[in-house]
Amino acid sequence: MLATAGGLALASCSSGSGSSANGLTITVAGQSDNLTQVFNPFLENTALGVTYNGSFIYEPLVQVNTVDIGKDIPWLAKSWEWSDDNKTFTVTLQDNVKWHDGKPFSADDVVFSYQLLAKYPALNLQGAPAGDVSSPAPNKVVFTFKDPSQQLFTNLVSVPIVAKRLWESVKDPTSYQDPNPVGTGAFKVGQFSAQSLLLTRNDDYWQTKAQIAAIRFVPYKDNSTITNAMVQGQADWAGTYIANADKTFTSKSSNYHFWAPRAGTDGLIPNLERWPLSDVAVRRAISLGVKRKQVAAASGEQPATSVTGLPLPAYQSSVSPQYKNVNLEEDKAKAEQTLQAAGYVKASDGYYAKSGKRVEFSCSFPASYTEIAARVQVLVSQLKDIGIKLNIDTTTVDDINPRTAKGDFDSTMGYPVSPTPRGFSFYNDTMNPNLYYPIGQSTPSYQNIERFRDDQAAELFKQYPLANTDEARQQILDKIETVFVEQLPWIPMFYWGSYSSWSTAKVTGFPDPDHPYFTAVPNVVVALRLKPA
Repeated sequence: MLATAGGLALASCSSGSGSSANGLTITVAGQSDNLTQVFNPFLENTALGVTYNGSFIYEPLVQVNTVDIGKDIPWLAKSWEWSDDNKTFTVTLQDNVKWHDGKPFSADDVVFSYQLLAKYPALNLQGAPAGDVSSPAPNKVVFTFKDPSQQLFTNLVSVPIVAKRLWESVKDPTSYQDPNPVGTGAFKVGQFSAQSLLLTRNDDYWQTKAQIAAIRFVPYKDNSTITNAMVQGQADWAGTYIANADKTFTSKSSNYHFWAPRAGTDGLIPNLERWPLSDVAVRRAISLGVKRKQVAAASGEQPATSVTGLPLPAYQSSVSPQYKNVNLEEDKAKAEQTLQAAGYVKASDGYYAKSGKRVEFSCSFPASYTEIAARVQVLVSQLKDIGIKLNIDTTTVDDINPRTAKGDFDSTMGYPVSPTPRGFSFYNDTMNPNLYYPIGQSTPSYQNIERFRDDQAAELFKQYPLANTDEARQQILDKIETVFVEQLPWIPMFYWGSYSSWSTAKVTGFPDPDHPYFTAVPNVVVALRLKPA
């Protein structure tokens, strides 16, 4: 699920920024294979992708902060609290919120939205935990869970809220296109075409309204064309990788800025139900044989270091004592010895094989993601040096998520996809066996697309929510880290950043390394802080 790591979102701008009839319009650039008039916030590959952040229209309870960790921003929820050993979550809603059509927003809308996910699990893209939800008062919503669920806070509060009165008559929300969305957001749909989406300011917004009048989103085919649009001043804002940003972008104007705060770890993500990556010996050999500095350098990233996979230094406090300062080892000779010890024999073609089958697999990713292509090209050469054949399997932006969700791949890159604002979330998203789905059955939240299964790990993930102290939680996390190190369910290679670029020629107020109040990937939190230059 390539979001911030690669850029699932789309884009904007073919004619540049300008002024609308009632004020300043800025342009956002991104990627899309096909911009269609589908705004259902519970579906993949919709027009909301071009906005990078669907909450311009449909808002969540809380905006989770992935840069200033822990400083999450109350949104439709004014406040919240956990009780009953973290089995009850009570939300107090904001006052005077209205839908775009002027009708009042209420707790019934929140209850309905979450009940919709329970009735149609395929819509639960955020991985919100299942539980009972009710409204004891007009501004209160209470979630009741069978098990402690505080560790899933970010999943729970990120669900987009829709209007009950409009959606309760929808016969099949899993196929509903929602062509004319009515949300509570700071912006609403102004104009739509296959070439661009114009969102206009909601002048009756429940918070202080935006100082910019509109945002035009236009799709581009790949990172290179987005970079060109930014350099040429055709776009004001984007959230995708720029190769050699200092040379190719920021040096072109004092108004041009690029920021990629380290947000997560990525690498080779295997399908553990397909040979040869189902063999841990092969995974260990790959981990030993790759030169991470070269892989990372191919896209200007930092090589991963910690054997735990946790991105450092942000998660240093979560690293188990036994793994403090224990780095990933790189040793080509040891990589081949690992394969030989597991019964693999190098054939005359230079590749290892076992039982007549060559150690060969493909890596699937969207062709338009040039930064991933650059890394994988490096891997092809490096793995050949240790007797493993890697093939490149390119696909489209719209195709990659459905394929990985169903398990239709050997390996991929560009996942984990989103910043993980909690140490536990990092592992929960990528290797929780309790989130296993068999091949052919899609994982609705894109968690554990590796299909990792292990009884010990499954039990640890069940125990974690039951722990009632930070010390007890860390002890369980330490054991999860041991499982990761010993079984290597995926192979960390580099730390990735939340790519963002912008121009201050027309607007200012963006976050940056000196003012890291939120991610600078296009989003409504930042849009509401922008002001004319």
